[in-house]
Amino acid sequence: MGQKITGTAVITGVNSTLGRHIASTFIEKGWRVYGSSRDGQLNDSAPDIRMTPLDLTDTNSIKNFASTLLGSASGIDVLINNAGHVLSGPFEGCSEQQVRRQFEVNFFGTIELIRQFLPHFKQRKSGTVVNVSSLCGLTTFPMLSLYHASKWALEGFTESVMYELAPLGIRMKLIEPGGIKENEYSSTVEFADTVPAEYAVLMHQIHKTDWFPDFSHPAEVARVIYGAATDNTARLRYIVGNDSEQLLAQRKKGLEDESCFSYINDIVNGASS
Repeated sequence: MGQKITGTAVITGVNSTLGRHIASTFIEKGWRVYGSSRDGQLNDSAPDIRMTPLDLTDTNSIKNFASTLLGSASGIDVLINNAGHVLSGPFEGCSEQQVRRQFEVNFFGTIELIRQFLPHFKQRKSGTVVNVSSLCGLTTFPMLSLYHASKWALEGFTESVMYELAPLGIRMKLIEPGGIKENEYSSTVEFADTVPAEYAVLMHQIHKTDWFPDFSHPAEVARVIYGAATDNTARLRYIVGNDSEQLLAQRKKGLEDESCFSYINDIVNGASS
């Protein structure tokens, strides 16, 4: 006899370092995993992940992805919105196309995918939606204004819709890691089309990664995501990593007098010393 299936999870963006760790964690726990990438292919061999193409900037692609999975799977228990990207650089240097892509992937595409799965979860009177947000959805750094905006939007949406869906048996979860160790840092970041000269020094300081307090291993974040998806609680937020805890504690302390802004400036500028 084969292994009994614990549940079925849909994970977007499985080709990212974090995505592969999330998928591996669920598979190890006996889950059936459906994954997505833009072309429906995996970067390497992983036969236990059933792949379907998904372009979060294309509404028809989102609808096709959802209908394919809901038509072929016996039941989806968890939707994990992991796909996303970071747009870095001065707002002034970001093109309109870059701004729209940042929001299409990190916000509009994500909430449209949730919309497609809601009838299924409502019919089952159960289901969990895990939105992979970020420390950047709770605080801010320079040169990441549009990434912050997309994650703050996701945070606000998730928190609000939580109230609407809880009575229907549907749980909403927010995962808020700080820095995550990636195999290729540059591959996870899209840079502004132009960087005017007056921003060059600050841009350099931000991308000296040693100024960041700490980075979490993706396996640690994946474990938290698995726990959030399966803990059967109404808990909304899961903060991951020492960096998130440190920076959020400082922000909470400084909300009234805005000292948190000076704190961020200090640690960023300290990178050049």
